[in-house]
Amino acid sequence: MNQPSPVPSANSRPGPPGRRLASALRDLASRQSSVDETLQAAVDLCVELIDGCGVADIMFLQAKQTTVPVASDALSRALAQAQQHADGGPCVAAAFGEERVIAKDHRNDQRWPDFAQQAIELGITSVVSYQLFLHRDDDDRFGALNLYGSGPDAFDERAIEIGEVFAAHCTTTLAAAISQEGAKAALQTRDLIGQAKGILMERHRLTADQAFEQLSTASQQRNVKLREVAEIVTSTGKLPD
Repeated sequence: MNQPSPVPSANSRPGPPGRRLASALRDLASRQSSVDETLQAAVDLCVELIDGCGVADIMFLQAKQTTVPVASDALSRALAQAQQHADGGPCVAAAFGEERVIAKDHRNDQRWPDFAQQAIELGITSVVSYQLFLHRDDDDRFGALNLYGSGPDAFDERAIEIGEVFAAHCTTTLAAAISQEGAKAALQTRDLIGQAKGILMERHRLTADQAFEQLSTASQQRNVKLREVAEIVTSTGKLPD
């Protein structure tokens, strides 16, 4: 089994100027991109603009099963699996109940000891998770936007507030997809594409953007939907010939 990649560095990055953040949010709002591209851009911007954030992702949960449809780094899959195996964690707590969950230092946090130990082994000490408000019925997934930091107290109040803004944007983007595609179809599509990206990221050491570009290229070359390419990757472990 491939080892997760190291946590990307987020050392001493200056706080983002208000103008830069506003410009990034305007760009997200005006995109003519697909839902998946917009969500990917949002988590990538979290890493770029939120001080202390080394990895960001969106996690869905249903019947205690975790999936990561959008992530800035392949490490997210290992963190999601750690919470599933530990039967809890900050991201799960946010998705299922709390609007915002902050874990400042897993070394001293007793709420999820099993996950905390695994997170530390993966290089993660701090987490902030935001609940994503989705239209829900018995078949829908619960969701959270998650920010991971490699050091204790990685996120100050400004960083946490900026994360709230990105969480609201992700919720709006998902709500639009759910309205157009239907809740179950929309979230299952995000799951499939996220799993396919994660496989390509781990196998070929790609970034999230590079993995999505490979999926998109295969979709265009074969003239099939992106979801169909993702199904092939998740079932075979590789892109179609």
